[in-house]
Amino acid sequence: MADQDDPQEVARLRYRLYEEALRARMPRAQFDLLMEIIRLWAANGGGTARLSLDGEEKELFTPEVQQELLNLMGLLGAMQPGHEGRADHVVAQLGDGEHAKGAMSLVPPDVAADPDRLRALRDRIDAQQHQRLLDQHEVEGIARASGMPPAGPADDT
Repeated sequence: MADQDDPQEVARLRYRLYEEALRARMPRAQFDLLMEIIRLWAANGGGTARLSLDGEEKELFTPEVQQELLNLMGLLGAMQPGHEGRADHVVAQLGDGEHAKGAMSLVPPDVAADPDRLRALRDRIDAQQHQRLLDQHEVEGIARASGMPPAGPADDT
């Protein structure tokens, strides 16, 4: 049993138990994809990630898998000293904005219970997605003006 006085050890144990529960209930291909994504995310220092998934991976990366990815990110974040409370965060379904569809985020329980704060979060995510699209169009325009073929439509998730 984990030392109850060591919050990081409790967080590690909680993560391992959650991961084993996922392994037991998820289809193997989805679990393997989820673990590969979480390993890459953690190896690159966490934070924001942009995924490029092939056709089969896109099929496997369902909203349920995305939700579990957020849960695992929260549990990993709880291992950082001073951030133990992140283990109690919940996934909030934020819905669709004009540019971001099916948005979800890992938030503290008090934020999850506040529709105004969730709407503000969705609006912020939507504005960020809009800015990404504008930036992408600008980069593609620069590439065309430079005689470089554009990368093609982004299949990122």
